[in-house]
Amino acid sequence: MSVESIESEVVVVGAGLAGLSAARELKRLGVDVTVVEARDRVGGRTLNEPIGGGEIVELGGQWVGPGQDHVLALIRELGLETFPTWCEGRNVFERGGKARTYSGTIPKLNPVSLAEVGVALKRLERMAAKVDVEQPWTQTELARWDAETFATWARRNAKTPA
Repeated sequence: MSVESIESEVVVVGAGLAGLSAARELKRLGVDVTVVEARDRVGGRTLNEPIGGGEIVELGGQWVGPGQDHVLALIRELGLETFPTWCEGRNVFERGGKARTYSGTIPKLNPVSLAEVGVALKRLERMAAKVDVEQPWTQTELARWDAETFATWARRNAKTPA
């Protein structure tokens, strides 16, 4: 195995959509940039897998919707395709280790759990409001927040079983 030496002003680690977008923007600004990727393909979590009969299944980042204007603009710019999905019919979720189904927007919750979900959502909104999207690294609590999974945060902030 030979090792190649490359000099560059900036190295972007990861050739997913975020890494490739960052590299493209840096290149546009005249920066000498190199992208490195551990996998044998680019695209990161964006991946289609054929399942037979001309059909595919999305295995990565697969949903984008109204309000995600920057992502939708990037999709258009890159010439990627989107297709509609449906919210009709039964939905599946996991509770207590068992798959359950429901209709509508959210599963039926007892009133205490529903109130707790509302309080947790307000906490998330307050956290998000503290982050300057132009300079997120200036938020002093970001490292602590980033070190915790959402599942852990949810268990800490919602005590009643749904």
